[in-house]
Amino acid sequence: MADSRLMKTLKDIEGFRDGVEFYNRLGEVAKYIEERFHALSFKVEEDRFVYREREYLNIIATKGGLPGAEGFWVVGAHYDAVHGSPGADDNASGVAVMLDIAEALGPSEGLMFVAFTLEEPQKNSLEFLVGSKHFVKEMKRCGVSFKGAFILESVGYTSDKEGSQLLPPFVNAPDRGDFIGLVGNSKAGFMMDAFTEAAGNAVPGLKVVRYTSRLRGYLIPETRFSDHAPFWDAGYPAVMITDTAMFRNPWYHTEHDRSEHLNEVFMLRVSEALGETLKRLL
Repeated sequence: MADSRLMKTLKDIEGFRDGVEFYNRLGEVAKYIEERFHALSFKVEEDRFVYREREYLNIIATKGGLPGAEGFWVVGAHYDAVHGSPGADDNASGVAVMLDIAEALGPSEGLMFVAFTLEEPQKNSLEFLVGSKHFVKEMKRCGVSFKGAFILESVGYTSDKEGSQLLPPFVNAPDRGDFIGLVGNSKAGFMMDAFTEAAGNAVPGLKVVRYTSRLRGYLIPETRFSDHAPFWDAGYPAVMITDTAMFRNPWYHTEHDRSEHLNEVFMLRVSEALGETLKRLL
């Protein structure tokens, strides 16, 4: 069976692309994402910044540009990978789903897609979420606000084996890794409601498990391990959509995080569910 457009995108992005050793490859992936948005008639802008004497960029795609609408709905995903990993699940899967939704919805008033860079812990450093922290701060400086953000973080790995799903302390969920997880702050309850309802109506085969994080996630630090956290810190509703990464995928942050381990049907269902959610919210 031929790959779906989504799976082809994922394979195009897959490969070493950390921000240090494979800096040039990371730049090639950024250009690929920009070209995909341009081909879909989005206005594409760059949020550039310097980190350790090198330039990096977040990619912003909207209908009419910034500042644009009075508050955007954001769909975001990071396009870098951790050092030493081809990053198929983490996070070529998230970028591929994001681009699939962009293709399905097209440029829409009040909708913003963002491809973040430098989400992963940087080599020889404890710093992470570098790109999204800069983005949220820069948008605030420019007077751009957000109604809410959906962040796609590792959305391609599933397992139906009993005991395949691990959990952080105090979190209740099934022990089979065959669901998509929603992790939102208390302000994002309506967003998780919208996703759950949209998935139930449009994609009944997609199991959804949700968790509301208190105190901006600091009680369970793992709930802050993606680009939704800077939105939480700035007071915005935000939801991480995830297969739970290290709590499910045995190849997480390793050289074996490759596309052959991922579930194409599952990713297509996540794309359809989030696309339907956005139609309702817009």
